[in-house]
Amino acid sequence: MVLKLVNANNEVIEKTYEDFIKDVHHNSFFYFSKETSYKDLKDLVDKLQELGYRVMLKEVKFALDEGAYMYELHIIE
Repeated sequence: MVLKLVNANNEVIEKTYEDFIKDVHHNSFFYFSKETSYKDLKDLVDKLQELGYRVMLKEVKFALDEGAYMYELHIIE
C-alpha cells in the first residue's frame, strides 16, 4: 500500500504503510492527496483501529472546484 501524503509546502510525499506507522502518534493530523485510493485509506483506518488508535477520516475541500480536495486523517487517541 502506497500512501501519498501532502506536506506543508503542498508537495506530495509517497510512503509505504510501514513507513507511515513509524510517524503515527496520538493527537496528530495527516493530509493525503486525492490521488491516494479511498480504499487504501479505509484499509489504513482499519489497521490503525486494530492497533488501538481512535481515528477520524474526512474529505476536505479547499476550493469551489470539485477536484479541489484532499483527505484528512486525525489520530485522536
